[in-house]
Amino acid sequence: MNSSWYDVDEILPGIWRVNDGDLDTSYVLCGSVRTGVIDTGLGVGDLAAIVAGLNSAPPLVINTHTHPDHASGNYQFADVSMTAEEWTLARAWDATARKLRAEGQAGADALEMMRPQRPLPATFDPATYGTHPLTEPVRLWSDGETIDLGGFSLEAIVAPAHTLGGLCLLDRQRRVMFTGDTVLQGTIWLHLDHAAAPDVALATYERLAGYADAVDWLLPAHGTRMLPGSFLTDLYDGLCRVWDGAIGPVFMSTFAGDGWYYDLGGYGPLFAQRIDDAEHA
Repeated sequence: MNSSWYDVDEILPGIWRVNDGDLDTSYVLCGSVRTGVIDTGLGVGDLAAIVAGLNSAPPLVINTHTHPDHASGNYQFADVSMTAEEWTLARAWDATARKLRAEGQAGADALEMMRPQRPLPATFDPATYGTHPLTEPVRLWSDGETIDLGGFSLEAIVAPAHTLGGLCLLDRQRRVMFTGDTVLQGTIWLHLDHAAAPDVALATYERLAGYADAVDWLLPAHGTRMLPGSFLTDLYDGLCRVWDGAIGPVFMSTFAGDGWYYDLGGYGPLFAQRIDDAEHA
């Protein structure tokens, strides 16, 4: 099942982790009614074939958000879903990308900017990156909605932070939460133009901390493969220290813009502006 681009392993019964070029992570849930595909990665490998080899039920993609490293493989699937906010953002980004290509900027440039950690598959042409039409979603998620994949029941938690329409997914029976880029043990990018305002993000993390007792494992899209549910409270507590002025910022540059990073202990948020008590009390 592994390939030069993908590493695939079963991390919990019926839940498969798909390492996408050492850059991001998708998850495949082997339901009896539908195969849940949480994010589709960069889209440079044949993810659809990987999914078909893991489970025979028809796949449903659920995007935690629609950044290129999470939704570029959507074109390989007939049924995709996301929040309404993410669909709006996806269409705007697609229009911008097409405009840039018309002006002579190749899709390969955008792919290189994301710095995949492995050589691209020999069957992939970088010039085609980002040229596939968007897949119209069959479902737009609202907060609190659920879906039964057949043995997997997922609850949608709309979590504006990294993006305005970010989505976390909770399996209460298995005590697992899929967090996308909203919760991870690394630099949490909250400095992007389409990220939630700092106060909105803080409220999201406060809410997520309330799920800590219902979760044994967090499954993020980058960094540490699995995190304990208690990390939700650790993250929120750290953010509260930022708001209280107990943790100072360090300037950080990224390919997607500059910001101010707050180190909570080897991980933490990156905001576009400094957080201070006067503005965010």
